[in-house]
Amino acid sequence: MGETANTTEKAPKKSWFKGLKAEFNKIVWPDRESLAKQSVAVIVISVVLGVIISILDLGIKYGIDVLIK
Repeated sequence: MGETANTTEKAPKKSWFKGLKAEFNKIVWPDRESLAKQSVAVIVISVVLGVIISILDLGIKYGIDVLIK
């Protein structure tokens, strides 16, 4: 009833480094222009979010100071 097939044959194992090299060859690297645009977008969004978080932090700090006094 619970019989399983005895297939212990394994595919020939490649070298780990050869497999790694094959995977790296599959990567599609972005061109310089799109990489620059995406990098600028990430930096701008990070700065904008940093400013928003700073403003919220100052507002909350001011609100708490007003409530405590």
